[in-house]
Amino acid sequence: MKTSLDHLPELKRAQLRAISSIFGEGAPISMLILFGSHARGDWVQDPETGYRSDFDLLAIVETEKQAEDLSLWNELERRAREVAGQTPVTLIVHDIKFVNHEIRIGQYFFGDIVNEGILLHDSRRFQLAKPKALNPQERLALAERNFTNWFDSASEFWRGSRYYASRNLLKHAAFLLHQAAERYYHAALLVFTGYKQRTHDIEVLGRLAEEQQAGLDDALPKADPEDRRLFDLLKKAYVDARYSMSYRITLEELRVLQDRVLSLGGCVRAACQEKMATFCGAEAVSWGLPMPPRVEEPLLSNLPPPPADPAGLALWAQGLMDLSAQQIWESEQRVREGEAKGLREGLREGEAKGARDGILMVLATRGIPVPAEIEQRIATAYPVVRMRIPHVAPDSSLSSPVVCRGGR
Repeated sequence: MKTSLDHLPELKRAQLRAISSIFGEGAPISMLILFGSHARGDWVQDPETGYRSDFDLLAIVETEKQAEDLSLWNELERRAREVAGQTPVTLIVHDIKFVNHEIRIGQYFFGDIVNEGILLHDSRRFQLAKPKALNPQERLALAERNFTNWFDSASEFWRGSRYYASRNLLKHAAFLLHQAAERYYHAALLVFTGYKQRTHDIEVLGRLAEEQQAGLDDALPKADPEDRRLFDLLKKAYVDARYSMSYRITLEELRVLQDRVLSLGGCVRAACQEKMATFCGAEAVSWGLPMPPRVEEPLLSNLPPPPADPAGLALWAQGLMDLSAQQIWESEQRVREGEAKGLREGLREGEAKGARDGILMVLATRGIPVPAEIEQRIATAYPVVRMRIPHVAPDSSLSSPVVCRGGR
């Protein structure tokens, strides 16, 4: 592994030597490695925007317990930032067993650190494994799995934020919106680097994403005072929206931030699709990569009228509501008290079989005819969400119609 810092200006070399001393004297580290743009020599220091690349540091310790001593590492990272001046410092800490395992299985984040990193401190107690290189197809498959998992998760949190905002539960909505932004950034970083950062700080995640692809940090602007204030509301929501009675956010502020997080999702998808195309070519990237949520989900008003008989109406409306996430979120009451036992049991069975099959099964078992056109609409409805099973008395009878309220 490289040890020379000669490609860096003297000020940066002095800062890194001081940081190395802080960690070497203050923690039981086995290795301290500089990686990323400062190790490669392509760091950025833009006087116009104020953007500066981080000092990216990997501290390797002997045991997992040492790696999890957050109070120690937070303090050392704070001291390192004081020494680094205007250059941000990002620290990750792992035990040697974990790092070598990741290297051996071809985790390219750690493989790149071995190949490109600069060793700042070495106790000589351990050796790093020899990296296993993933072939392009393996790297693409891993990137697609990571992207799909984290991007889908982010989009569901965004939808959840919309739901709670519609119920005027604004703190709930703010927390879920933070989770959406965090997970969009995780999706991007996993595709570009193969590593999931442990931080929940969306400012740090945005900065790290910007190092990989210009523009990913700009989706959540912070340049002017009003943008900064709004961003801080979202950033603080991870803790304060859950635990602080003084946290306040308005519906108007939420809507602005929801639009921006949705824009972030679009930027992340485009950047990740472009990155994955570099592995095996654009034609190899799956056409099934998830898309960001749509602002307006399909509404029930576009469907033909339901059956005329009361029992059929209840079954029909309940099934269709469970086909539209937006309809569920913006309905104040899906099924009123007194729903039939047969419907409850049918929906429970439907949950196990899948939403589409379950709805058709319930309608069929109750003898309600389904025209071919309607069956096709049920089969192709989007998005499909898990069935919601109302809690009703087992021997109750239908006493009132289902109330559905369309989304905005």
